[in-house]
Amino acid sequence: MKNKENILIIKHGALGDLIQADGIIKSIRSKHKNAKITLVTSKKFIDLMSMCPYIDSLLIDDRPSFFNIISYINFYKEIAKYNFKHIYDLQNSQRTYIYRKYLFNKINWISTNRKDHAISGLRGLEEMLKENIVGIKNVLKPNLKWLSIDVKSLLKKNKILPKYIVLLPGSSKSNPLKRWPYFSKLAKLLILKELEVVTILGPEELEMEHLMPGHVLKNLNWSQLSGVIENSYFIVGNDSGPCHIASCLNKKGLALFGSSTSAIRSELKRGRFEIFKVRDLNNLTADEIFKKIMAILNKK
Repeated sequence: MKNKENILIIKHGALGDLIQADGIIKSIRSKHKNAKITLVTSKKFIDLMSMCPYIDSLLIDDRPSFFNIISYINFYKEIAKYNFKHIYDLQNSQRTYIYRKYLFNKINWISTNRKDHAISGLRGLEEMLKENIVGIKNVLKPNLKWLSIDVKSLLKKNKILPKYIVLLPGSSKSNPLKRWPYFSKLAKLLILKELEVVTILGPEELEMEHLMPGHVLKNLNWSQLSGVIENSYFIVGNDSGPCHIASCLNKKGLALFGSSTSAIRSELKRGRFEIFKVRDLNNLTADEIFKKIMAILNKK
């Protein structure tokens, strides 16, 4: 019996980028239907990607310091065990450039040209797949249906009624300019309109729990998070991984952007999911976003 060819995909993160890579990974699986596909990613995303139906196995890259030669040697030895025929570099970083040049230069390495200026990283990867005769019909249409679970019991336990609006006030702590500061005020306005409001907090936002009126959900696993988002009526959030989940589930929602990141490059605008960009998020009032939400919900 002929051995399966081994394919390696590298995608460390961040969460939003990894979520959007769903369509790319599906396209690679379609190209290599009978291959064993392994994903190298960050430790914190192992549980998430273990549920991806297009991946057979996972490896952790701890991304040690560039001066930690021993770790590089150990990583090389681990990868070498699998005799990979192709490596798809979806991270396209300085680190993976070093991997390509010094560790795995005898393997067919597929990546984008870092000097290219595609509209977004996702569009750049689309071009990469085209050049390597990989189908691209799924690239811009990630679909995370595989991630969600039935959350009826979770919603019932927390007395959350149907047609609830989800607020996602978190985002990368390393970039506070991405965080809109008025989610609490928005929640109050929505509740006054007799709308059901559910705020989802990640580990870095737990200090906000006492500030948020309405329902607060915390410590959700990936599938619960996706399930609560998928069953929602509308979503409002910052430029964050959970907003990418909502966008990739084709939910009706709104992501808020300041000037610190590119709304276009984020590729968050998709289907029914919209973006709202301003120069400074601190100057964007809760009243403005409330009116925008009402206009979207009342649109026929």
